[in-house]
Amino acid sequence: MMGRILKWDMTCEYRAWPDQDDALAATIRRHFQSRHREDRTDDYLLPVSRCSLSFLPKIRAGKKFEIKQKIRTEGAIEIWRRILSESFPLHPNAQRVLEAVYPGARFSGGALDTPGRLVGALMPNAFICRVRKTRLTFRKGACKAEITQIEALGKETLTVALECSKLAPLADYLQKQGSSLLPNIDYGTWLRAQLKRHHSLCTMQ
Repeated sequence: MMGRILKWDMTCEYRAWPDQDDALAATIRRHFQSRHREDRTDDYLLPVSRCSLSFLPKIRAGKKFEIKQKIRTEGAIEIWRRILSESFPLHPNAQRVLEAVYPGARFSGGALDTPGRLVGALMPNAFICRVRKTRLTFRKGACKAEITQIEALGKETLTVALECSKLAPLADYLQKQGSSLLPNIDYGTWLRAQLKRHHSLCTMQ
């Protein structure tokens, strides 16, 4: 059965990276309803090509391939659309999306069948970043939230996020938090910063 190659699936998101629980995380714990805890490992396949920096592809928990694209920024909020969400083996139609995200990549027979084969096909056109996550999810009205402890590229840290399918509820909530909000940094941008840091350290040694 063909997975979902999506024309439009919009999400408004704010994501911060405090070193430990900050005011926003504390507010979420107090005022949002807890949903559940999840432990999983995601592999982010960050495109090397600079023309594809707006795309955020990942293999979710070793089973599902997803691609989000950042389409614009509204104040402190990033607007994303999910353009592909499909379990392995991927449908052949997914190849045209992959070719657009990873210019120059070659997909031989079987490349879309398993996560391992897809990763092999994408190298050296992608930076492969494994991220181990312990996610606590919450909800309040139209807004979802997460507080996630992660381990990636030799670093352990916390990320706190709010998202909503509509801009207004999220913008209103963030406005009530005052001027103490940290910068909005998505997973791809954060991971690329860690890759640059590792490269700088290796160059110094």
